[in-house]
Amino acid sequence: MSGTPAPTGYWCEVRAEGLVYGTGATVPYVLGTFATPSPVLALRWLRAEARRIANRLDPDPHHSPWARPFPSAPHPPVPDCPTQLRTWAADPQWHRIARAHLTTSHPLHATFPDADCTYTLSAHPVRLPTHPAHRRTPPRRSLYILTPTPP
Repeated sequence: MSGTPAPTGYWCEVRAEGLVYGTGATVPYVLGTFATPSPVLALRWLRAEARRIANRLDPDPHHSPWARPFPSAPHPPVPDCPTQLRTWAADPQWHRIARAHLTTSHPLHATFPDADCTYTLSAHPVRLPTHPAHRRTPPRRSLYILTPTPP
């Protein structure tokens, strides 16, 4: 027994961070969040988000009905973020390692630089209170149904 309780949930987040045109300031922006009790579901959501971002940046010509493969022109060397995201999302060995990492209460971060932005996918183990008195209960609301008054 390691002495630390197992996490009761996972908080996942996808962030983009880049320069704001004309200001020179770097600003982070949260693209999506997800909470789940399972490390498998956390990694599944992160993989789906990686594919979603990759397809928005550069549609995969092999799976897109409207984007056709074409010869590429020479371009300056910049990180190919969409390809890195797709490769990361499809790597089963990395996901086995990531799952083991998450279940031992360690946070997970994957960062993918692009030409003008950096994308970070992360999952953090969280511990939720187990005692019912510590849980926040929603306020009770009354439901009123308006009925017409008889004439």
